[in-house]
Parts: sequence; structure tokens; C-alpha cells
Amino acid sequence: MKKLLFLFSLSAFVLATSCNNSADTAATEEDSIEIEPETYMWQASMNDSTGKLEMKRDRPAGLDSLAPGPVIDFLNQTNPNIKLVYSKTSNDTCYVSIPDAHYLTQQMGSTGPVHYTASVVYNITEIPGINFVNFDFEEGDHAGPGVWSRKDFEGR
Repeated sequence: MKKLLFLFSLSAFVLATSCNNSADTAATEEDSIEIEPETYMWQASMNDSTGKLEMKRDRPAGLDSLAPGPVIDFLNQTNPNIKLVYSKTSNDTCYVSIPDAHYLTQQMGSTGPVHYTASVVYNITEIPGINFVNFDFEEGDHAGPGVWSRKDFEGR
């Protein structure tokens, strides 16, 4: 009788575990899930104690991808007085222009343009393969066109 009960229990256990394939399904579903890389944007500010430029990372809402179009759209939303326009990407340089740079060059003082260009450079160079940003706009009292990289803002 004990042998019969043992065989019955063993058969029931084998049948229950062999019919349950949810563990295999869960493993395959988990393997096929692609994890999106986290997207961060950069914000420039002035450190109150040192008086130097400080770059901070932040997770923006609604940024779909790290490509020139979405990044420049994000920058234009956060800086509505300056219209940044994407021109092209060549090798490791992104070319942008500011058709009307009056606000940037004349109305933001001397630190405003540094903060703006640092934010643009850090955000655009977050795009894989981009190391430089070439700005094209009419020079003013507080800012001028040129090619910038992250290194240009170190220690400022």
C-alpha cells in the first residue's frame, strides 16, 4: 500500500511539473525584452561657491531618442528665445545655426551665452559619435560662432 501511494504521488508530481511550461515561457519573454538606454540631458548652471560653470545631468520627459532632431527640438523647447537649427552631421561634428542670434549675443549678458552653448554642446555630444558642435550665427558682443567640444567648458 505504501509503495502504491508513493508511486501515485511520484506520478502526480511528474505529471504536474511536466505540464507546467510557464517557467520556460517566462525565460524566453525575459530574454527578448530590449532595455532602452537611459537618456539624459545636460543643464548648465553657475556654482554659487566657486563661481564656475557646472554641468548637471537630468532625465527629461518625452525625449524619444538621441539623434540630432529630437535633441535640438528639446533644446529649442527649453530655450524658446533662441531658435537652433540643425544643418548636417559630418564625421564627428554636428553643424547647427542660429538664424537670429540677437537674444544670445546681445541680451543674455556674458554668462548666459556660455551656459547656453555649454548646454547645446553637452547635449548634442551625448549623441553617439558626435564630439564637436559647429555653431553658425552672426557674432555679437557676448558670443561668436565657432566649433566647440566639452573640453572647451572645463574649468570655466
